Amino acid sequence: MKKSKFGWLDIFIYLVFIIFSLVTLVPFILAIMVSISDERSIVLNGYKFIPDLFSLDAYKIVFQDNIVTNAYKITIIVTIVGTVISLILSSLLGYMMSVQKVKYRNIIALIIFIPIVFSAGLVPWYIVVTNYLHLKNTIWALILPIAINPFNIFLLRNYYKSISPALSESAEIDGAGPWFIFYKIITPLSMPILATVGLFSSLSYWNDFTMSLWLIDDRKLFSVQFLLYRINSMIAYMSQHSNVASARMPSETIVFAMFLITIGPIILVYPYLQKYFVKGIMVGSIKG
Repeated sequence: MKKSKFGWLDIFIYLVFIIFSLVTLVPFILAIMVSISDERSIVLNGYKFIPDLFSLDAYKIVFQDNIVTNAYKITIIVTIVGTVISLILSSLLGYMMSVQKVKYRNIIALIIFIPIVFSAGLVPWYIVVTNYLHLKNTIWALILPIAINPFNIFLLRNYYKSISPALSESAEIDGAGPWFIFYKIITPLSMPILATVGLFSSLSYWNDFTMSLWLIDDRKLFSVQFLLYRINSMIAYMSQHSNVASARMPSETIVFAMFLITIGPIILVYPYLQKYFVKGIMVGSIKG
């Protein structure tokens, strides 16, 4: 009789992870239930998994004009364009630093590493972005300042180092140039790390609201995260200074509705990249 490989230890591990998964899901389910609850029942009875009275007033208020829809469009455009630009620049820099025969690659690596440890500060950065690059109140202000992340570059460099140089040398003997080698040979072998860095970049762009806070005054260029920040601030202000207005505004449910709206698209990306994510992190972090 063939002995089963599924033992008590495996059952225990599965139970631990099932319980952990359920615990992480509880706040998310509660947020959904609160967002579709009636505001008065929330104020009287607190948060409940099964609402006393269902209401979609929070979502109606959020989508009553085009501000949120426009902010959504801006955030999606910034996330897609920014992630593509970040992947192109980071992969080129990482590959360049991984090739042994590139001159001064260690000096370039040191220059990229320095901002991880030392920062010039917010004021010089702001002067460069606004006075020299003239990015203020443009959509590029939401993309270019965070397009390069030194951590991602070194993650890519370490991954490229794990690829055998014999592949590139063989292609060079056959007459292939550096661009052909990078796009036709190296890039197809680097999908795990590119997916990982792409996920990091897309999350960074999607969740960022500081660029809108510092560099954007035009309401048409507000990101959805910054809009959530402003709505929260306005609700808090109205609650403190106007009892009439705050009584009409579903302040509790609207916060949870905005929270769910903001995480919607980006949470769907992770399952598709999950199979590459762990492999990319492990291989990219092995070599120093």
